[in-house]
Amino acid sequence: MANIYIHIGLNKTGTSSIQDFFSMNDAVLAQEGYVYPKAGRDSAAHHPLSALLKRTPANVELKTTEMGKQLLEEIANARNVVLSSEDLHTLDARKIGLLGQLFQGHSVRIFLYVREHLGYLSSWYQQNIQASHLSCAFDTFCYFTKAPLHIIADRWANEFGHDRIVCRVYDRSQLFGGDIVADFTKLIGIDAAATHYTRKPYESNPSVAGNLLYVKRLLNNFLSKPEAMQLGDQVTALSQMDKRYRAPMYIDKDIVAYVSGMYSGDREKLLQRYGLAIKPVQGAREGSATPDFAALANDWRAIQAEAAKRGFSFARYMDVIKLGDLSKLG
Repeated sequence: MANIYIHIGLNKTGTSSIQDFFSMNDAVLAQEGYVYPKAGRDSAAHHPLSALLKRTPANVELKTTEMGKQLLEEIANARNVVLSSEDLHTLDARKIGLLGQLFQGHSVRIFLYVREHLGYLSSWYQQNIQASHLSCAFDTFCYFTKAPLHIIADRWANEFGHDRIVCRVYDRSQLFGGDIVADFTKLIGIDAAATHYTRKPYESNPSVAGNLLYVKRLLNNFLSKPEAMQLGDQVTALSQMDKRYRAPMYIDKDIVAYVSGMYSGDREKLLQRYGLAIKPVQGAREGSATPDFAALANDWRAIQAEAAKRGFSFARYMDVIKLGDLSKLG
């Protein structure tokens, strides 16, 4: 029987950093008794396993699939097994049940990191603007993207048992060492600070804000989804131009209050059922104005010049839009 640790996200809670740590150190960790399976994994995360669960009919056992067989074979003699994919938190009860069937007889623990709701939604929004063709305003995104977090934890608790769910708040002040990788690995008996492990020297999936994000949001109105997605890495690279582009997004107090009120019931349930105390933001959330019209003309020229210098298609797409008189905005 193995100890199976399943990290299910959420998205925008340092999941890429956790996955990078385990994929970069999988050989060393295997020698120490921790298997990070290659079966069901792309380069870093177990997204293919989650995708298999979603497309497998509820009456088909996962162990009969090729990926399921490979996974069981790989962990057959393992003492500890770690799986990680933020997509797993999106599974419905029937698909979670398939995973429960696959690991029947093993000791399974589920790890879920949650965020304060405004920070979660804004980071999610920033990521979707950057990496997809989303073009709506943030308040519209909040209205259409309902994300009660206790429901996610409840679905997994119903399958594996409430005592098998480890819920943590993704907040540096509450994480061991102020670090998501150190926190998760400590919970499963690994010291990520040990010198023989490799760590990335930079944040794996930074949020982009300011006028750089606003330019991408404008371009998304004119681009196909594949075109918009191809610009994501270019936006990440361009964010190094200015610290305003690598920051939280400013959110006015009315939207803050709207989001806080929307999730008051969720905060109560997370506290009652999982002991998670999430303090909502009060007043305006400080950060980079997105957009900052006073600086937009100068930022536009600088961004386009830097993108052209690097040979990015982002510069060519910016030619779709010509700025006029911005004096009446902002």
